[in-house]
Order: sequence, then C-alpha cells, then structure tokens
Amino acid sequence: MEEKRVFLKLSEPENTYTATTSYGELPVGEGGQKPMELLLVALAGCNGVDIAHILRKKRQKVKDIQIEVVGLRGEEHPRVYQRIEILYRVYGRGIKERAVEDAVRLSLDKYCSVYAMIKNSTEINVSFEVYNEA
Repeated sequence: MEEKRVFLKLSEPENTYTATTSYGELPVGEGGQKPMELLLVALAGCNGVDIAHILRKKRQKVKDIQIEVVGLRGEEHPRVYQRIEILYRVYGRGIKERAVEDAVRLSLDKYCSVYAMIKNSTEINVSFEVYNEA
C-alpha cells in the first residue's frame, strides 16, 4: 500500500491554511486555492498525465493537450458536485480521433484514481476535440 500524507497549518485568521505536500507548500482555503476547485484540478491532472502517456505510446505526435473542467455544485450544503463536464483539446500533427478516444476511455476506465473515486457519486460527461496542423 502506498501512503500519501499532507499537513495543513492555519496560516491566517481568514480560514487559510498552508498545506505541505510531498511537492511543496500550497495555500488552501478562503485566501488560497479552493478545495472544491482542487478536486477538479486533481481530476484533470490525473487524466492529463494518463492521456499524454497513452498517446505517446500510440505514437501520436501531440504538441499540446488542454483540459477544461466545469463543475456544477448543488445549492444545499454540503454543496457537492452534481455534474462535471470535461473537455479535452488535443493539438498536434496527424492525431487520430480514435487514438484520443481510446486514450480518454482507458484513462477513465482503468488508470485515473481520482475519477474512480468520484464516478459513482457524480455525473461526469466527457468530450474531446482534435486539432491537427496542416
């Protein structure tokens, strides 16, 4: 089992914490990164790393991947995400749409642990666009 650990310390009276992670420090809370937005970042980051790796293995000439994530939260507390929309934009040369579709699906169905943790509690819709250079 792999252990991950973070440590949060109140750093300002306005409900802002300094989170110390294995990568460094990050302000979290009212005066920093919002926890619910960080969940969207985690989802996109997890997917993005997978998709880039899979497309490289498929020998696709990717120059850039952009991921737009929109979360729609409920009005009542605890105000969880009721729906998340993910749009992947893949830029490159000779990129096959089927390769991108396969990479996205493989990431979601097999590799992305963040997606695996939230998929049963939140509606998640995905789409992608491929932009090939001439």
